[in-house]
Amino acid sequence: MLRCDSAATGTASWELVAPKLNPTARGAATLSLVSLSDSPRPMGLLLFSGYGGGSFLNDVWLFDTRTAAWKMLLPHTAQTADASGRPAERYGHSEITHNSSSEVII
Repeated sequence: MLRCDSAATGTASWELVAPKLNPTARGAATLSLVSLSDSPRPMGLLLFSGYGGGSFLNDVWLFDTRTAAWKMLLPHTAQTADASGRPAERYGHSEITHNSSSEVII
């Protein structure tokens, strides 16, 4: 994974990032820029669903751009038909952020 940082110097510099924990390689997923609770500006990437490893996925991962670390997110409640509490598996879907990047709509 490569990360580009231009905030500190005003010129783009690329850095190779190798997180210890990574989501499964996948295609046809969504990746959205989101705000982290302790940051006034978007600093995270939310990865949802897709197709990988021979199956459809419905997992949710958060990449913290400040620490260059992935974290798998687990649902708080089971409010969907899926017993895991996540939306059903999907790929090729759409996703947008809403309300200053604090909510994601699939």
